[in-house]
Amino acid sequence: MRALWTGLLLLAGVVHGAEPVQRIQQMVDYLGVDYREAVSAGEVVNAAEYEEMQDFARTLEELSRELPDTESKAAIQAELRRLRTLVDERADPEEVAAVASGLRRLLISGYGLSVVPSKLPDLLRGARLYADNCASCHGVDGRGNGPLAATLEPPPTDFTDPERYRKRTLYGLYSTITHGVEGTAMEGWTGLPEQDRWSLAFYVGGLAALPIVSAHSAPMDASSFTREMLTTRTPGELEAEMGTRGAQLAAWLRLHPEALWGETGGSALQYAARKLEESRRAYHRGEAGAAHDLAVTAYLEGFELVEGNLDAVDSRLRRQIESEMTRYRGMLKDGAPRQEVDAQVERLQALLDEAGTKLGSTLLAPATAFTSALVILLREGLEAILVIAALAAFLVKTGRRDGLRYLYFGTGAAFGLGLLTWFVSAYLVEIGGAGRELTEGFAALFAALMLFYVGFWLHSKTGAAQWKAFIQGSVQKALSRGTLWGLSLLAFVAVYREIFETVLFYQALWLQTGGEGRGMIFTGFAVAAGVLVLLGWGILRYSTRLPLRQFFAATGIFMFVLAVVFAGKGIAALQEAGKLSFSRVDFPSVELLGIYPNLEGLLTQSALVLLAALLLWRAGRRERAVAGAPGVTDRGRRA
Repeated sequence: MRALWTGLLLLAGVVHGAEPVQRIQQMVDYLGVDYREAVSAGEVVNAAEYEEMQDFARTLEELSRELPDTESKAAIQAELRRLRTLVDERADPEEVAAVASGLRRLLISGYGLSVVPSKLPDLLRGARLYADNCASCHGVDGRGNGPLAATLEPPPTDFTDPERYRKRTLYGLYSTITHGVEGTAMEGWTGLPEQDRWSLAFYVGGLAALPIVSAHSAPMDASSFTREMLTTRTPGELEAEMGTRGAQLAAWLRLHPEALWGETGGSALQYAARKLEESRRAYHRGEAGAAHDLAVTAYLEGFELVEGNLDAVDSRLRRQIESEMTRYRGMLKDGAPRQEVDAQVERLQALLDEAGTKLGSTLLAPATAFTSALVILLREGLEAILVIAALAAFLVKTGRRDGLRYLYFGTGAAFGLGLLTWFVSAYLVEIGGAGRELTEGFAALFAALMLFYVGFWLHSKTGAAQWKAFIQGSVQKALSRGTLWGLSLLAFVAVYREIFETVLFYQALWLQTGGEGRGMIFTGFAVAAGVLVLLGWGILRYSTRLPLRQFFAATGIFMFVLAVVFAGKGIAALQEAGKLSFSRVDFPSVELLGIYPNLEGLLTQSALVLLAALLLWRAGRRERAVAGAPGVTDRGRRA
């Protein structure tokens, strides 16, 4: 039987149409990993496995005779004889693995094997291929426990085995996927496109890396790595050479190959899709909390980075993906059935694919870069310019132009901190999505409270008696230094909140745009800035033409509206960061007004509207009571 098995292996190259070099490379890698299952401490622990290893070693020697004549052929044959001797002598598995590793490098360098994918591996594509073709044997999570596993001998590989992971290369996995493993149920997939085989190799090669790499780990510095190191070196070898950092970096790069293949327009979407797939698997394992965290990461670290770009191309699709991602997080929290969760992930992946098609699979076109840059600044800067223009108009109208310097100080400080944020996020540390949303959320809620207070203060001066007291007390006294510093703080918070998000969006846009389109980013930015300046000038010019009392009334109402808008956006940001619960309701979404279809935000905004109405009603009632009191003349009421 073993003689027949050896003969089959000798014919493998003909059967699969593979070159001897590739067959030897695959078998060497396989032997180096599986030998540890046969021998331990010089003793055979699995007789059948050991006999198989001996057959492999003899077959490798015979296959080496078919190697093309090169300067490396003799050295490779010598190492293969040495490998056979070690197997026959029941040598230590580590020594056998070391010889196999050396042979791998000799074969690659001696015959110029192509050992890296030509394009960025698509891990989402790999996950789909795995689910369709591999999960029935290897299991949904790669543990070798699929429905057919019990019927197979030898049993399917457990891709989550940490020790096997440490000794297996991505190129070895690619070779196995390509040529199969003789004598097992693992068939070769030569008919599968090369890029798909690489995507599948990266996917299964990363299953055991998931516990090593935290779901929220920041990007690592991959400058010391090459693509060939990632695909042809085992994690164990890299750990021995570089220490713990080498092992962690190898694991991280298997899950984030884009760090070596370069960022593309679709990379953020691919990242989002991968995290959704990881979330789905975590939910299947009963880890609902981890699944929810991964879903949050998929949005914050993936999709949100291209929201502005997609908004410029297809705003409807952007809103739909955002809504479906929110719905998915709600399903995880509510403990929805697995089938419904799977269906939602498939729906989201299809939408992300559509978004990738809209944006293009590579770099953004110049026209798209211009539109994206324009939309990002207009969208993020509108609220800030409305606040600053309204406050400036208030100071000018009340004759307190000296107070403008406080306003300018707050705005300038926001710009200064925004530049620092850009520098830190670009060169020092990665600002995570959760941190970004928390900053935006708390800043928006703080601004909402301040705007509500300013709005009420302004409107409280419009009553006849209050207006008279305000004028008689003089604006000079009413606007104390403390009040002016309060306006400065409000300006700072309102502006920095928008700058903070704008900086990160522009960084993502810059990475997704080639050299030709980057000039258009500056053009789009300049045009949007001009529009915002004109808008601010128009508010300042025309609002100050109103009579002072009517100006106060209009500005007060405007501040109330902005407070409601900021409150809604603050609640939404904290929900996106996973810090607040999300209860979806059937209600239209109006992003310009900060209105989103969630119960928490709508209740908060409704409470602000009711509180404002109550305060205004009480103020009006008090004014009427004062107006009807003895000693208040008609002239005083008309003042």
